[in-house]
Amino acid sequence: MKIETILEHSLQLRREKKFQRAFEYVSGLISPDSAYASVCWQHNPIFWSDISAGSCVLTRRNAEDHAFVRELFELPGFRRSFHRNANQLPKDIALLRSKLDEEMSATLFESGALHWVVRDVHRKPWGLLSLCDISLTHQRAELLMGMRPNAPLGLTASAMLMVYEFYFKFMKFNKLVSFVYKDNPNSLKSTLHLGFEVEGQLHLHNLDPETGQFIDVTQLGLNKGQAFSQANQRLAQRLLRPKTA
Repeated sequence: MKIETILEHSLQLRREKKFQRAFEYVSGLISPDSAYASVCWQHNPIFWSDISAGSCVLTRRNAEDHAFVRELFELPGFRRSFHRNANQLPKDIALLRSKLDEEMSATLFESGALHWVVRDVHRKPWGLLSLCDISLTHQRAELLMGMRPNAPLGLTASAMLMVYEFYFKFMKFNKLVSFVYKDNPNSLKSTLHLGFEVEGQLHLHNLDPETGQFIDVTQLGLNKGQAFSQANQRLAQRLLRPKTA
């Protein structure tokens, strides 16, 4: 069977949120030593499963999150801190729901991204976390994160540390990158605090859509050793340990 036919059928299963069946379907048709073996790995149901530790839960962003996503993007300054060059959300609810579900059902090869909602232990949503521009070849991705300003203390760091576990230990990727605008010093401080290191200063690198001016950007990187530094391990032990009643 042609790989295009396999992917077409697996996409239909994923659109129906039948992720285990999609995984079993492609695994039954694609040999582990085939040139398309990575397709099976990309269908692992863990990509669509909740990730939880301590008081933090990450759930894959989908159509049911449409109201929360719109609420966040309407908060003053949220788009600017999360992704200031992001496209405008569709005004039509049905179109937004469809867009969110299409993103959620896609594999890494199809979308080049993973999007989560950051929730507390009661599953109340507080923010968004994304891996974008995922390169399967270079095992690299860009990390984006945006939280409500009143998010519970420690929730942002918890979400980041959980993604480190998922990204470096399950996905076994090599590097995360982050790009911080010059006018966002708080983001730079928190990114450095969680292990990223400055790799370069990009002068007048990006156009700010609000001001129409080009602005400096700091490029930061994080590898596995930096992600699991002693400082981060101590922080993880404090934030991600199981909560007792």
